[in-house]
This record gives sequence, C-alpha cells and structure tokens, in this order.
Amino acid sequence: MQLTENDFAVLRALHTYYLLTATLLHNLVFPQNRDRRGTRRRLQRLVTHHFIARSRANVCFSTGNAGPAYHLTDKGADALAVYFDDPAFLHTNTKSPRTDRLYHWLDIARAHMQIRLACERSPHVELIRWVNEWCAMVDEHGNPTDYVLHTQFREGPKPLSCSPDAAFVLSVNGHRRVHFVEVDRGTTGAKRVAASKMPGYAEMLRTQAFLRRFPESTFPDFSVLLVAPTSNRRNILRTCVANHPQLHPELWYFLAFPELTPESVLHADVVFDIDGNCGPLVSLPGAAS
Repeated sequence: MQLTENDFAVLRALHTYYLLTATLLHNLVFPQNRDRRGTRRRLQRLVTHHFIARSRANVCFSTGNAGPAYHLTDKGADALAVYFDDPAFLHTNTKSPRTDRLYHWLDIARAHMQIRLACERSPHVELIRWVNEWCAMVDEHGNPTDYVLHTQFREGPKPLSCSPDAAFVLSVNGHRRVHFVEVDRGTTGAKRVAASKMPGYAEMLRTQAFLRRFPESTFPDFSVLLVAPTSNRRNILRTCVANHPQLHPELWYFLAFPELTPESVLHADVVFDIDGNCGPLVSLPGAAS
C-alpha cells in the first residue's frame, strides 16, 4: 500500500493521542469534509495493511451508535519514522489497549486534544510535550530514555508507586512547569481515589523523581490536574483530597470535564484549588494575581 499525505496525517494523529475513534479522527484530521465515509474507508485500508489496529470491543457514542477505537501499530510507527526521518516515532506506544480501559483512554485523548488546541490558540503558552502513562519518554533534547510515567518507589511490604494517567509541560515566559493528569470517570469511590493516588505524588515530590523524567522543568514542584466528569464529582474529590494534609494536597487542582474546552481551560476561572478558590490554569502575562 502506497501511503498518502492524508494517511500519514491519520498515523500521526494516533501517534499523538494513542487511541481515537473514527469520529474523533475525522474531526481532528479532516474537519473540512462533511462526508465521513471517506475517513472510514481510509481507516479500513490502514487496518487491512496493518498500519493501524482497531480495538477488540466497540465503544458506544452519544448518538446511540457504536464502533471501534483505533491505535497505531509497529508497522505504522515505522512508516512515520521513515517518512519524517525521525527515529523517535519508533518509541511510540503501540500496545493494544485493555478492553476495560477503552473509555478511560478516550477520555485522556479528549483532554489532551482540548489542552493542545488551547495552547495553539494562546500566544503566551507553549505545550512542550504530552506523555501518556506507558509511553517511552525522551529527555530535554528529544533522545529516548528508559523512563515511563509510572514510578515504582518500593515493592513491599507496603508497595508505593505513582501512576499518572498523563503529564504535560507548559512553557510560559520561559518558565516550564510539569502538570500530571488524573482523568476520573466516577467509577471508584472518591475517598479511595484520594487515599490511593496521593501517597505516590507525595513521594514523587519528596524524592524529586519527576525531575528525572522532566529535566526541563524550572520549578521545584509540580501540579496534579484532576479532571472529573461533573462539577459535583469535582467538589467531592476536592474535599477528599483536602482530608490528607500530610500528603501535600496543595499540589492538586480540580476541573470538571464540561469546562475543559480550548476556550476555557488555560485562562478562564474554571480550575479549583484545594481551598475551593477558582482561577485559571495559566495566568496571562500582566494579569492581576
């Protein structure tokens, strides 16, 4: 199969976001085309020739329909590396997603998409990089490392680890800060979310382990952005995190998914801190603090 520029656009989108549905791919890569049948035919050809793969289970859409999600294969990653003359593509995460995590990974992709679009629209903010949990990471010069976001601090007798869903680095006026991401789907009790997630981040801060993965950071700490499905769930999670003052709840910030839009996520007052104060994720240069 001779790949076209549009084929490579699809492959690159899957490299960037890991897992996408046909609708998300169409809206992202071919927004000017009203007819989605061409996109579906293209995806089928890429699947047939093993450049991409589809999920074993379908996901349900808000329209009532259902369909698979797509991810890159080793062959697709190799094609990208050759086309762009960049071996970094060879380190793309091409693992098949677990069936029970499809919706979770799609939520992460949607959050990534909104934040990336917001940064593209803001002249003051640059998205340096986004990393999903099991992606091989690169150093500040773009060279591959042995790191992934998951960090195992100890195995026993009480295991301690930190497993963010994703992380991104924002640059504002030359300052670079790491933001870890937790995308909550409301399937686990709020008290359990706080009790299970907070110790790992507290240890990450104590050991400064995040700087080994993000040496470009200019801050001695980081933030944890928890994205909840609703505002009520966001408020409950904030309360539960606040109940653990010894585990640095001041690192945590909270956002409801309906407020996660390119227009609002960076500069609108939609992000809550641990005390319930609401403000922007990024303050504009010259804005009052």
